[in-house]
Amino acid sequence: MKIGGKWSLGGFALAVVLAAGGAMAHPGHHAEPAFSKSGPVLSYFSTPNREHLEIKGDAATTLAKVVVELKAPSDVLVQFTSGLATVTPDGCPCSARVSLAIDDHDPVVIKRVNLGTIVTRIGDTYQPDRQSADGSYALQLPAGRHEIALIAQRIEGSSALLYGFYPNLQALAFPSGK
Repeated sequence: MKIGGKWSLGGFALAVVLAAGGAMAHPGHHAEPAFSKSGPVLSYFSTPNREHLEIKGDAATTLAKVVVELKAPSDVLVQFTSGLATVTPDGCPCSARVSLAIDDHDPVVIKRVNLGTIVTRIGDTYQPDRQSADGSYALQLPAGRHEIALIAQRIEGSSALLYGFYPNLQALAFPSGK
């Protein structure tokens, strides 16, 4: 939209959203697979698609993993987003823990996610219940190579199958000089 011979910010933003939305919403649009990158400051795992991961029974399931290579002792900020969902009404309500496993240490529990039952469903095509599994955690790590994994595990209820959706994990390193 032009206002006085210049593009308005709102019109420009609308044009960009409509152009991008049309490209992304195309029925034959190919969804890219998950990808990761390790770097000296930022390591990440990103899932830009609609694939889900199965969390079977009470087994711990890795949703995402990154590697950080630290040249010096560092403070590391770990951030993650994901979603957990029930897939059948059997065994729920239930709860899952979302944890971070650093190297070979016991996982650190960051969040508990409660999932409802089929009664929470709206309409016939809606998942019975889907909740966010987002969080962050800061820690100090010595110089060297470190693996950080985002883990989900059912801890209450008897659901045989939960889904993990769209896991994204970032680790940002800030050298602490110690």
